[in-house]
Amino acid sequence: MKSFITREHTLDINTIRSLFIAENEKHLELNPTWNFKATRISVIGTYWFREVLMHFALIMAISVLLTLTHCNSWRSLFAAILIGGLPALFSLTAFIYFPSFYWNFLPKLEVITGEQEKLAIQIAETTKCKRTQFQSPTLIIIYYVNSKISNAPLLPANNQSAALLNKLYGSDKDKLKQNLSRLYRLPSLSAKERAEMLKGVEYARSFFKETGNTNSAKILDELELKLSKP
Repeated sequence: MKSFITREHTLDINTIRSLFIAENEKHLELNPTWNFKATRISVIGTYWFREVLMHFALIMAISVLLTLTHCNSWRSLFAAILIGGLPALFSLTAFIYFPSFYWNFLPKLEVITGEQEKLAIQIAETTKCKRTQFQSPTLIIIYYVNSKISNAPLLPANNQSAALLNKLYGSDKDKLKQNLSRLYRLPSLSAKERAEMLKGVEYARSFFKETGNTNSAKILDELELKLSKP
C-alpha cells in the first residue's frame, strides 16, 4: 500500500530511463530531427497526463467501490465523489504529486537526459573514428612495410601479436590476426582476400606518399606483384 501511494515504481530511475529511451526511439522513427530536449518534455507530459491521472483515477475507483454500499442513489454517489474527489485531488497534488515530481522524478530525469546525451556523443565519436580509420588489411600492410624498412622480423599470426597490434592501431584483434596470417600464405589466398589486400596496398601507398616515405614504394610494388599472381 505504501509503495502504491508513494508511486515507487513510477519514480524508480530504471523505470524513468526505460520510458525515456522508449519515447526517444518511438519519436525518432517518426521524426529523424527529434532530440533529447523534446523527449524530456514528452516524458514530463507522460508523468502528469498518464501516471498521475491513472494513479488518481485508481484511487477514486477504489473509493467509489467502497462507497457504493452506503449510497442510495447515483445522485448521492456523484455528490460524494465530487465532495471527496476535489479535496483529495488537491491534497494529493500538493503533498504527493508536486513534491515527488520536483524533488524526485525531475532530478532523475535530468540525470538520465545527461547520460543519454553523453552516450550519443560517444557513439558519434566512435562512428566518426571508424569512418576515418584504415581497415585492417591496410593497417597490416602499413605494419608490414614498416617492418621491412626497419629490418624487423614479422610478428607471428597469433593472439599475442594481434593484441600488440591492437594497442598500436586500435582495430579489431581478430581482423588484425586474420590479415596478418594472409602475409604468410599469399600464394593460397582466395580471390576475395587478394582483392582486399590489393585495395589495402593502394591505401597504404597513398598513406606513405602523404607522409613522404619514399622507401615504401619498392616494398609495396613487390607485395602487389605477389598478390597479383594467380
